[in-house]
Amino acid sequence: MQQMWTDLDSYIDSHLIPEDERLDKVMHNTVEHGLSNHLAVAPNQGMLLQMLIQMNKCKRVLEIGTFAAYSTIWLARALPKDGYLLTIEGRESHAQVAQQNIAEANMNTHIDLKVGFAADVLKSLPSDTPAFDFIFIDADKGSYPEYLELSLNHAHSGTIIVLDNVIRAGDIINPDNQKPSIVGIRQTFEALKAHPKLLSCTALQTVGSKGHDGFAIAIVK
Repeated sequence: MQQMWTDLDSYIDSHLIPEDERLDKVMHNTVEHGLSNHLAVAPNQGMLLQMLIQMNKCKRVLEIGTFAAYSTIWLARALPKDGYLLTIEGRESHAQVAQQNIAEANMNTHIDLKVGFAADVLKSLPSDTPAFDFIFIDADKGSYPEYLELSLNHAHSGTIIVLDNVIRAGDIINPDNQKPSIVGIRQTFEALKAHPKLLSCTALQTVGSKGHDGFAIAIVK
């Protein structure tokens, strides 16, 4: 099945995802630095994120979990010239590669990369920081519940929140799996359920070149 999923992603990409030298270079640099490109979103997933930003005319984006900035470039592609993207990466080694990729991509919109534990960075933002229109969470899964709550402090009515990797090949419904990452995702589902600050929320399973996983998508009330 995995080979078919990968082949279908390739088919989708070849028909619907235009070539972008900036994204190709990010992938090349990621591999050159010994990092796994499997940790980045797939191109068709990147396009989904871009489309959500475009559909909602977002100008301010928060990304928790930069990795090597592949998803960052997808998010930035959707923003206008006066847009702003804050991306947070906890690992210095990843942030160095990400900063190089961001610089070489030379995007029209402003990208601000901060290095540090995302919870600490979010808590340190000035109280007058304008709210974000779109929030993408793709970092350490054990901290997802905290990231969700902290993100809501920097959201407004209508903000879209997307959380990546919330299915984990079905491990979330395996009671024998008590890994911190899986427990964190289960706790996130519990937090999303009837959250008083959310208008609506769902989760979608995905299969493709990245295997079996999925997104959770929420709209702030």
